[in-house]
Amino acid sequence: MTVISILKKIHGYIRGLVYCTLWYGSICLGFFFLYAPALPLMLFWPALFRKIIDIIQACWEAFNTSLLQLIFGVEFVFTGDNINHLDNAVMVMNHPTRTDWNFFWPALFHTSSSHNNKIVLKESIRKIPGAGWAMTLSRFVFLQRDWNQDKTTMDNMMDYFATTKDEGPKQILLFPEGTNLTQESRAKSKQFAEKNNLKEYKHVLHPRTAGFVHIVHGLLEREMLSAVYDCTIAYPDVTPHREPSLTITDIMRGQIPRRVNIHIVRHPLPQVPTTFVGLEKWIQELWQQKEAQLQKFSETQEFMPLTLEQRLPRTSTTLQPLCVMAWLTFMYWSLTTLFTSLYAALWFITISAIFYYTENYTPGIQKLELDLHFKRLKKNSKGNAEQHEEDSQDDFEHLKED
Repeated sequence: MTVISILKKIHGYIRGLVYCTLWYGSICLGFFFLYAPALPLMLFWPALFRKIIDIIQACWEAFNTSLLQLIFGVEFVFTGDNINHLDNAVMVMNHPTRTDWNFFWPALFHTSSSHNNKIVLKESIRKIPGAGWAMTLSRFVFLQRDWNQDKTTMDNMMDYFATTKDEGPKQILLFPEGTNLTQESRAKSKQFAEKNNLKEYKHVLHPRTAGFVHIVHGLLEREMLSAVYDCTIAYPDVTPHREPSLTITDIMRGQIPRRVNIHIVRHPLPQVPTTFVGLEKWIQELWQQKEAQLQKFSETQEFMPLTLEQRLPRTSTTLQPLCVMAWLTFMYWSLTTLFTSLYAALWFITISAIFYYTENYTPGIQKLELDLHFKRLKKNSKGNAEQHEEDSQDDFEHLKED
């Protein structure tokens, strides 16, 4: 090993550790000093609570996007359609690496004037201190890979989103493959293809259709679907399917991709099948097209752009440097407060204890939020019914008097 290679390795570790520290630190500090203080509103003013949490989440997404672009030099190339911020939508994406969701947030930031994205993730993620707790309060959807329990979870979340849809559109990001691309997952996908007489894929895994079909059909029933977005992500300098790629450990070693390409195709509601069988067949067809698209990408290193401008990396906006400075200033203030104030330290310990207990030994804060929400709806519905009955009785008495 030469001196140059050793220095490059050291530089990679420093670069990766700085990014991971800023990434995880910003989430944790944001959770304790922005998310957690809003918790009482969940009980007394839930609509405002949801609004505040969504704003904090959007601000952090902007910080993460700006951090990757401005500080760590990641280039993002977006081709295809923009995201309509007025859409209640389902977004489906391939899953070549462990951290695709982290590199998809810049696409939401740059291709949509505003958004309210909810990601479908594994149940274990919500238990991660700080990051998982913030995702819980942001109302991400956590599944246990147990169909009976997951079906109930998805139904409850869709009911929750449907009964709060007046507060603004929502976009649900789903990875139909269920796991990222590795040698092991490819082997399982190959076995599935052979068993079901399907084509073997190289760049994607055969999608698990049940979750996608259930969510899309459920949103259709609740009249809360405007479009389905087919998103394809690729990394020119990352080779997935060899081993788990772009893990947190990889990123800590400085293996941050130099470029991320994302292609987006919007399918408006009239193009979306409405039957279970139709939806299952449709998602399989989308994945066939995705495999061909990624095969072509491996040869050309780009997706088909709609305009010449889309061939170029997306430039940062005027406000992105201000976003970085603002969030770094907030982090400095938070750390200073935490280490100089006894009250802040007690707050940190108390919130940590509450969330550690609730997320590990109870159904969780999110379940509590949903229970309170549906209890309020039931109470309001009962009150309205009683008021209607009372008004009807008054009208009847007036008729008798006449």
